[in-house]
Amino acid sequence: MKRWLWWSLVGTFIAVIFIGYGLTKRVETNKVYHNVMSLGQTYVTDGNYAAAQVAFQDALKKKPNDKTATVYLAQTKTYGQGLDAIEAKKYEQARTYFQKVAAENDGLGILVKRASEKQTELKEVIAQRKNFQTIYAKAKSQAKNYEYSSSNTQLAIILGYSNIKESYYADILKKAQALKRENDARLRELGYTVQPAYEEKSAKELQKQNNITKSQLAAAKKELKASGVNVSELDDKQIIKIILQAKAENKSIAEVVEEFK
Repeated sequence: MKRWLWWSLVGTFIAVIFIGYGLTKRVETNKVYHNVMSLGQTYVTDGNYAAAQVAFQDALKKKPNDKTATVYLAQTKTYGQGLDAIEAKKYEQARTYFQKVAAENDGLGILVKRASEKQTELKEVIAQRKNFQTIYAKAKSQAKNYEYSSSNTQLAIILGYSNIKESYYADILKKAQALKRENDARLRELGYTVQPAYEEKSAKELQKQNNITKSQLAAAKKELKASGVNVSELDDKQIIKIILQAKAENKSIAEVVEEFK
């Protein structure tokens, strides 16, 4: 066999080996990539965002600059930052993070859904916290002016809120409860009968315990509305507290409302 033909055959053989090796490696790389991407998505579904980030980082090691892995990693990181901001009680910052995640069209659908729900929830929390802070400031001012009953009426709005025991409001709840105890102590010193704390009881329990009929509740709502109060912002528990406050002070609903506004 001529030398040139021999080397031609050897070259072809070596080329086939290298091509085969390259194809095998590419197949293996794709397999690992798809496996870690799938694992990352499973971690996201389970709420294990730290592990999901590691999986997506591993995917990028196999396919650097891969668009899908890059988007998934960034989206998961941002969602985690939102959760960290909530933990740090930085609710407006957290909402910004979740809005960013929810706006990612090429991201994981489950994170878009969760982030959208979170940012909507935080919108209400932020608004409610501002409202409660205003109410607490007024209650605190009234207490300093020896208007303890009026202060308690304001605090009833905070303490009667259906979601007040959520972690978002822990600091406000603690302050409101402390001020309520101080007000009650001062009222007792002055000889007043103080209504017990209501925050542990449901609206139905309060209604039954205090013999408040449905017609009385409806009448109170009507009177509150006539006095300029937005009844839609109050639940039955808050309205019952106003009724009880009026009874305790021998006042009409309208008279209590003037303090309530």
